[in-house]
Amino acid sequence: MRALFFALGALLFIWLFFPSQHDNKRDHRTVTDKILHPFDSNVRFRLGEVDPRFGISQAELIQLCKDAIGIWQQGSEKPLLVYDPNAKLTINLIYDQRQADHKVYKTSQQLLQTAQNVNQQVSENLDNRYTYLEQRHQQLQAQRDQLSKDAEQLNQQRVSWMRIENENGPNRQRIEQQYQQLKAQAQQLDHDIAKLKDENNQYNQQVKQHNQNIDSYNINVNHLNQRFPAREFHKGIYNGKHIEIYQFDTMDDLRLTIAHELGHALGLEHNQDPQALMYPLLKDQQMQNFRLSAADLALLQAR
Repeated sequence: MRALFFALGALLFIWLFFPSQHDNKRDHRTVTDKILHPFDSNVRFRLGEVDPRFGISQAELIQLCKDAIGIWQQGSEKPLLVYDPNAKLTINLIYDQRQADHKVYKTSQQLLQTAQNVNQQVSENLDNRYTYLEQRHQQLQAQRDQLSKDAEQLNQQRVSWMRIENENGPNRQRIEQQYQQLKAQAQQLDHDIAKLKDENNQYNQQVKQHNQNIDSYNINVNHLNQRFPAREFHKGIYNGKHIEIYQFDTMDDLRLTIAHELGHALGLEHNQDPQALMYPLLKDQQMQNFRLSAADLALLQAR
């Protein structure tokens, strides 16, 4: 009997202190947890070091961790992960040059987006201005043509009545009044044409400035792309003992990054579905209200 108890004790000692290399879940559990929950296979984890430069509170991060747990539980319909303040497995947020560069990149992107929006608005305004100037040009051209016709007809009447009436004749007087009216209209037309010419010059200056702004925008885009070339970058890593996260854009992005690395802690590898949680890059996934894809569920079933 003593030999049996000794053998059981030895097996318990081995189970507690020498977990199998293939049993990552058990490796994350403390001895106390193994004794209190000997048949609980859930992966337990907690927050570790969090660099304050990320600007996220402890409460916000814990909620994100619980949301990440919910993603896996909703897909698997059973508990797989537990947030435990006493767990061995920790999630650490490490602020280094990667996140610093990313912040510069995002700020530059926002500035470029603002410049692009301004350029787009200016372009629309210039298009509307061009349409107005073209219509105004056609209107003044039509007025000038009509004035030329009216002046020619009036001149013919003037020549005809000069043969019949003297300078004080009523028709000669009427024609003279009409001539003065045409003269005033011609002067107004000259004024309008000169104004349109000034407006055209202003428009051309605005177009020139707009083209310079577009060239400047394109140069800045090229500089940004050269400084931050496209590359595959893993925002976090699971090294068997810790989860370390280096970069994220938004809270939604961070939540999925945590969930992705917890998937590795569950023993899952990457898959080839770009919209899946376990795809190597977080890019095309639905950031809000995310649900595990068929490829993610297949990994769970094969686990």
